[in-house]
Order: sequence, then C-alpha cells, then structure tokens
Amino acid sequence: MSMKYVIVLVIAIVAIAEGAEYTVGDDMGWMVPPTPDYYASWVSKYSFVENDTLVFNFEEGMHDITVLTKEDFDACNMKNPLFQFPNPGGVTVEVSGTIYFTCSFGQHCVNGQKFAIYFASAPFPPSPSPSASAATDQSLDTQRFKFVSRKMGN
Repeated sequence: MSMKYVIVLVIAIVAIAEGAEYTVGDDMGWMVPPTPDYYASWVSKYSFVENDTLVFNFEEGMHDITVLTKEDFDACNMKNPLFQFPNPGGVTVEVSGTIYFTCSFGQHCVNGQKFAIYFASAPFPPSPSPSASAATDQSLDTQRFKFVSRKMGN
C-alpha cells in the first residue's frame, strides 16, 4: 500500500473518532416546535455515534438543555434532571445509548420541545483526552457528557 493511501486512511479514522457536529432542529434551532413530532423527525434524518456533538441554538433565558431519564422524559417530569445546561452551546455525548433531551421551561416539553436520541458505539475508540485521568474519578453519569459552552450572538 502506498504511503499516500495510508495517510488518507489515518485521516479518515481520526475524523470518525472525533465525531460529527449536528445543529439540533437545523435552521429552526432549539425552541417550541411547530408540531409535536418535529424533533423526532429531525433525529430520524441522521445516524449518531459516540463523540458526536449536538449544538443547541437558542436565546439565553428562553430555553435550556435538560437531560432526563426515560420515565421523566415520557412524563415531562422536570423534578430530577440528570443534567441541565442553561446556556446555548454544544453537548458532546461520549457514550453509546439513548439520551433524552428536553427544555424545562414552562410547558415546552409537553408542547414537543424534546427528543430521544440513540448514539451507537463509535467504530474506533477516540484518542485519549488530556483530562482522561480526571474523568475516571467521576461517576459514570457525569462522564456521559462533555458540555462545550459557546455563547451565541455578540
């Protein structure tokens, strides 16, 4: 195999291990949707894997990013969130499995601002991050997400 093909293969493997970035709701962003199945339809357009990043675009103070158990998600129960992020930004999911996202504001969940999303195992393990040793001290639940805050707007 020539060196040129080996380099292309290595670049492809690194790109897969790093994950892709998806803007939740595409151009509409993260808001109360026009129909209750809007976000389920959005999720069905893509295949997600570990280390993919979901970018939530919304006006700060109008929405949030809340992660719930399946039971709380189904009931739109906000009393015991697993995670809550008040600011817009990216959420990188570092494990496989189904994650349940919603907004905890008012009746947003009941009105369809929620989605369940399955992340498959990455085909190749990601490169170890510099903070990998610190993460091992935390519980499994806190290892599920890496929140990358990106202030939107000016």
